[in-house]
Amino acid sequence: MSLGNVDPLWLVAGVVLHLCSQLARGRGWFSVLCAAHPEEAQPRRRDVLAAWIAGAGASGVLSARGGDALRIVLMRRHMKTTCPRLVGTLAAETVAETALGALLTVWALSAGLVPGLHRPGLATAALIGAGAIVVVLAVRRAARRFPAVGRACTDAKCGLAVLGRPGRYLRCVASWNVLSRSLRLGSLAAFLAAFALPVSLTAALVVMVAHSSGRLLPFSPASAATSLGLLIAAFPAVTHTHTGAAQLTAFYLGSTGLLTVVGLIVSGLLLVRELGLAGARTATAEALERLRVPRKTPVRVPAG
Repeated sequence: MSLGNVDPLWLVAGVVLHLCSQLARGRGWFSVLCAAHPEEAQPRRRDVLAAWIAGAGASGVLSARGGDALRIVLMRRHMKTTCPRLVGTLAAETVAETALGALLTVWALSAGLVPGLHRPGLATAALIGAGAIVVVLAVRRAARRFPAVGRACTDAKCGLAVLGRPGRYLRCVASWNVLSRSLRLGSLAAFLAAFALPVSLTAALVVMVAHSSGRLLPFSPASAATSLGLLIAAFPAVTHTHTGAAQLTAFYLGSTGLLTVVGLIVSGLLLVRELGLAGARTATAEALERLRVPRKTPVRVPAG
């Protein structure tokens, strides 16, 4: 497929829906931050949304954890908090997203949307559970032996405070994650239309599953290869079409490349705005300091 056949209006729609999806997740994180800091002034919503969007854009090249690190750095500029507590808030927000992703994957495997793969068996589930228990026990032991680790765990637990109120979590966090997933499906459908591929809810779900499977690998080239391979294997069978590998490759590279570029631009603009305002305030304070008129020192006349 040549780039001349791509519909630019659908591309714009896909980008806008994707950014709205990120804003929805940022709004959920805002609720988590407020619950984790009840004793302090609440963060400004626009600062939280800007930090989330900046982290999402940077994650295109820094990985998801790199994007989270940027969010922590930015929020530390606006809040009196600790890094472990912010890490806890990010973990709390991710619980709903992970649960939705797991439900989507199980549904896709049960419905046969991904040929050749099946639902994980009891042994796999037991292995995952055992691994989680080992990690928890290791962290608890380290917290008892090292006071600094214990303090960090206590702060991180404060960041998870909203999980202790399931009703509030469902209303103020999980609901935004559901909206985010819905907007992401709309974004994927718009990109499918832009590249003249079959558009349906099932097709968009398959693309979402392919993207999610690629995120399991931290190395970007391997992640992209995994997602693209799964998409090429599953899309024609699910949509009952003869969509070729070249078309799907153009769709995947074109949509992900465009979102990466847009994310980097938006993230860069937000960082320039954040750091630029801080630099402007510092420069203004220095200029005012230089303009201050020094007090005159009285002249002493020698006696006699």
